[in-house]
Amino acid sequence: MPIQTTVLGSYPKPPPEGASFNLRKTLHAIERGSADEGDLQRARQELVAELISEQEAAGLDVVTDGHAGWDDILTPFARNLAGFSIGGLLRWFDNNVYYRRPICTGPVEWRGPSTVEGWAFAQSVAHVPVKAVIPGPITFAHLSVDDHYGDRGNFVSALASVLAQEAFELEAAGATIIQIDEPALLNAPEELELAKASLGLITSQLQSATTIVCTYFGDAKRLGSELFELPADCFGLDFVAGPGNSELVDELPGDKALQAGIIDARNTALESTAALRAMMEPLSETLGDRLTVGPSSGLEFLPREKAKAKLERLVEAATAVAGSGGN
Repeated sequence: MPIQTTVLGSYPKPPPEGASFNLRKTLHAIERGSADEGDLQRARQELVAELISEQEAAGLDVVTDGHAGWDDILTPFARNLAGFSIGGLLRWFDNNVYYRRPICTGPVEWRGPSTVEGWAFAQSVAHVPVKAVIPGPITFAHLSVDDHYGDRGNFVSALASVLAQEAFELEAAGATIIQIDEPALLNAPEELELAKASLGLITSQLQSATTIVCTYFGDAKRLGSELFELPADCFGLDFVAGPGNSELVDELPGDKALQAGIIDARNTALESTAALRAMMEPLSETLGDRLTVGPSSGLEFLPREKAKAKLERLVEAATAVAGSGGN
């Protein structure tokens, strides 16, 4: 049976070496006063269409907009919420990229959708489903400064409430797959109960969209099988930075699916088809049609041509495993 293939979220924005980077040129033009926000929106939409076309050409079953209009996963939301200001740059986990740290200075309140318009445009130019991606409330809280609530539970709940509204609006716009990124949860097993409650606020708002709680940059062994008690349809695990995740596969409930990150999103070396097959085959035998495969994390750390080659290799291996019946 076919093995579904996908990406996690981000995709490299700069084009292959030597090609024109229109988005960067437009941003520079805005700084000089020779372009406006309309020009920037058109440049971002052109890039979204280009990134989606590239993912589809690689053969993916589910794509994203590549986060073409995002500086990082938190800023698009924090900028659009009441109660937040944007702080300085901090390192994004243990990577050589950075994010702007949100600072909560007052009550967190909804001020309208942050990503619905962008998702709708992406789906309008795609021929396969476009996965919507939002940050999880635990990760949002861990990567922010709380100068207002003074209580972790209240802060996380406030974030979950506005993220629930975002997810509701995405589903209303037509999103059939919503991924909730929770990498910070891997190092916060003491917050599993809080995660259950806060994620429940989000997923309980949805009627039919498939929900994915996605972790990366490590393994979930400290969370154990209790991870799978979180209210979601599918769980994303990183099998590159977290090879120990293989020990959890047998614990996955029969009504839950797995999104397995098996290509290294932080290393330019191209995996062999044989190596990818060796990772996929036991997962396919155990999970059948409950298995989706993709990168270990977002692909923003790689040059564009390397990311594309890895996705092509992923699809090649998934096709080979499906054709052999998983053997």
